[in-house]
Amino acid sequence: MSTKIPPGAPIWADANTPDLARDLDFYMRLFKWSSFGTGEEFGHYTELCLGSTVSVARAVGGLAPNPPGDPDALSAWGVAFHVADCFEAAAAAEKLGAQIVSHPVRVGDDLVYAALKDPDGGAFGLFEPMNEHVGFMAFGEPGSAVWFEYVYDGAPMEAMQFYSELLNWSMKAPGEDELSHDSPYVGLWTHGHLTGGAVEFGGARMALGPEMRMKPHWLVCFGTASVDLTAAKAVDLGGRVAVAPVDDPGGRMAVLVSPTGAHFTIMESKKLD
Repeated sequence: MSTKIPPGAPIWADANTPDLARDLDFYMRLFKWSSFGTGEEFGHYTELCLGSTVSVARAVGGLAPNPPGDPDALSAWGVAFHVADCFEAAAAAEKLGAQIVSHPVRVGDDLVYAALKDPDGGAFGLFEPMNEHVGFMAFGEPGSAVWFEYVYDGAPMEAMQFYSELLNWSMKAPGEDELSHDSPYVGLWTHGHLTGGAVEFGGARMALGPEMRMKPHWLVCFGTASVDLTAAKAVDLGGRVAVAPVDDPGGRMAVLVSPTGAHFTIMESKKLD
């Protein structure tokens, strides 16, 4: 199905939540998002958008209430990657050592989705779009996702081999002429079928400090005009700062935690100017 998002690239991000009302208030005030619920039929899944009316709203992500069987689970953001056939991709992932958490399921007339864990235990999704109106409608601008980062207590290049084989990614370590990172780092690229060129969408790095106690995980990075102001606002709204604002090779960034426990990154980058 036609979409501007290249095969293999992140196509969607969402978070589970034990308290939908609380998280909606937090994110809507933090990023000036609007929300559109799907109702009981789809488990009150809520789409988060830039723009206040349906006619101009552009989707940036979603929130899903925790399932009845685990109502108090901590919130966590997750990333789903664009695949042409979710059933084939899930089977291929399993052969490569992934664990299928939920088998591919069709969601209305919009998409087919499967939830998995990679061989190191990191959660991710596979997303087959069935029309051009699903997935990110806003990307690479303040208030939307701008970057995706895999955090792993080990060698990033080894962890990314699974994704490279499954999703046809290219990987690149920083060269001698590039700014170095505080820990081993690998840039991640997918091949854009519209532009014919490679598209860098994220990276993988070794865990640092408190992150070493966490399972391997994907961090969603949202753009902002001011990391420092957004971090301070998050605290005022009931969140907290896990990694204080710092200048990174990709731009100034910070890691925040929502009131219900979801880690996410904010970044101000020259790319957003």
